[in-house]
Amino acid sequence: MKILYFDIAAMMILAVIMISLIFRKMLSGRANRFYAVLLIHIIITTIVDFWAESYGVWIPATESNMQPRLVGCYLYFFLRNLTTPLYHLFICAVTDTWHILKKSKSLKAMLIIPYAIICMTLFSNLFTHRVFYFDENLVYHRGAILYVLYAASFFYLICGVIYLIRYKKMLTSDKFVALMLMYPLNVLAIIIQLFWSQFLVEMFMTSLTMLLVALVIQRPEQIINPVLGVRSYISYTMDMKQAFSIQKPVRIIFAKLVNYEALSSILEYDNCMQLLRSIASDLALSYKAANLPMDLYYVENGLFALVTENEQSQQVQDIAKNISEKMTAEKQIKHLQVEPESCVCIIRCPQDIDNYETLLTFGNTFHTYLPHGKIVNDMAEEKDRRMFQLRGEIDSIISDAVANQRFMMYYQPIYSTKEKRFLSAEALIRLKDEKYGFISPELFITAAEKNGMILQIGDFVLDEVCGFLARCEKDGLPMEYIELNLSMNQCMQANLKEKVLYYMNKYDLRPDQINLEITETAANKEQDIVAENIRELSKEGINFSLDDYGTGYSNLSRIMELPFHIIKLDKSLADRVNDSRIKVLIKNTIQMLQEIGMEIVVEGVETEETLQQFLEMGCDYIQGFYYSKPLPEQEFVKYVWENEG
Repeated sequence: MKILYFDIAAMMILAVIMISLIFRKMLSGRANRFYAVLLIHIIITTIVDFWAESYGVWIPATESNMQPRLVGCYLYFFLRNLTTPLYHLFICAVTDTWHILKKSKSLKAMLIIPYAIICMTLFSNLFTHRVFYFDENLVYHRGAILYVLYAASFFYLICGVIYLIRYKKMLTSDKFVALMLMYPLNVLAIIIQLFWSQFLVEMFMTSLTMLLVALVIQRPEQIINPVLGVRSYISYTMDMKQAFSIQKPVRIIFAKLVNYEALSSILEYDNCMQLLRSIASDLALSYKAANLPMDLYYVENGLFALVTENEQSQQVQDIAKNISEKMTAEKQIKHLQVEPESCVCIIRCPQDIDNYETLLTFGNTFHTYLPHGKIVNDMAEEKDRRMFQLRGEIDSIISDAVANQRFMMYYQPIYSTKEKRFLSAEALIRLKDEKYGFISPELFITAAEKNGMILQIGDFVLDEVCGFLARCEKDGLPMEYIELNLSMNQCMQANLKEKVLYYMNKYDLRPDQINLEITETAANKEQDIVAENIRELSKEGINFSLDDYGTGYSNLSRIMELPFHIIKLDKSLADRVNDSRIKVLIKNTIQMLQEIGMEIVVEGVETEETLQQFLEMGCDYIQGFYYSKPLPEQEFVKYVWENEG
């Protein structure tokens, strides 16, 4: 008599796994979906096995119910032999080698042909009864060609083991063992049931392997972010490392909440998580509405990544545009009105980025140099790819520029409103690379400050400017002084005074011929060394300008402590001078600063109208494109001579 309790135990185990799967929300992602499909298939197969084997045990075996019994037997064989191919598809999903299966005709054939043979063999049994049959006493018997089914199963077993070993590097050791155990356990079950047919252990053993897979592989704490309900940072790093390892082509949409840090400091933790959940929901709806399979990850610090194997670039771009619009939309978080700022970028791997480390770096930095707002940056486009490549090579470009003197100095004339002529200029450094041409100072100076080469660049500027002043004096060019910028790193050098005096003495310059510019941000830093350097150089007769005044919250008491001679109003104030309220603020600021002995330079003057407004306010100096853009040395000298007097 058949022992059905093994099937009952199997159904209980499988039901627990399914309930756990639903409650743990483990239904998103290809591997999870295939596991769910495989689990449902095994549950149905177990139920059919229980139904077919109940005849003669719990259900009387009679001629009248022979037909449903036969249906149950055939259905069980079809379903049971389909389990292994489905399990192989699950392995492809877990090892992330789905793209290999799709492209390989031989792998597809190895999956389909054995099962096709199984189906034809079972259909032939309708006429030959050589797979299985029932005698006149309604007793079940195995037929001679039943072993064709066993041979096909053995073939699947060999292929599965080889495939797992082939892509073992895609799995941790515990996952490899858990997936591999399906084969020996099922072989053992087949052997037991072959020689002791009363023990229906096949589905019981299968349920145990599914339980093992659920415990070892389907682990939500590794895969799912518990707060946002999307795939986690750990899952992202594992999946991306795996994708590069097997050269799987993917498209990634990075969606960065640019002002995440500012919002997280304003919002409480729960409100911040609510905002991220809202964004995650919007992102999920964007690709689901387009019916495009994607994996959504929350990486960290307001960064989401959507990964797809789909090669339809236009569809991916449409989703990215939709994401950009939704991320920048104003959101109501409890009583607060939140205005997110986003940066969205599409990349292709391995075409745009061909290694895992560069991908991680790109994800952390792309928002610092790509446009924000509703613009979608696509690395397939030349300008975006050029910027990314440039960012990746900027350190070596700077090193090469320092070693081979690829930097050059430009000078922007500054007009004296009292003398009615050009008496000074601001020195501005430029970098022209052989491959990329002119590189933005914002880019290479920021990079140089990070990699420490800004000090070498600063020495180059001091040397070049002092040399230029010496040439001006020799040629009689009426330049009273040149302004040059000091970076924060230079301001904090212990030997700054010695360096400046060295270059001045080298070219026999007077102290009043150099005017050092320090940004408002640097001036407001509370490092004693900055203030000490300014005071020491001031004692030597060198004047200082405060640059970018008006870009931050001006610490007037801090500014008054330092010996500034000139205050430079930032271009942002010139751009807004037509605003009546801003104009009043600028006018009063100029008057206040002049009353305490400061001279005023306004930067960024580009039109006649703007010029006249600042002349009426009594500014001492005007700088901007209205007069001239920054010029190379020879062009600058020519320009000043032509406009002398």
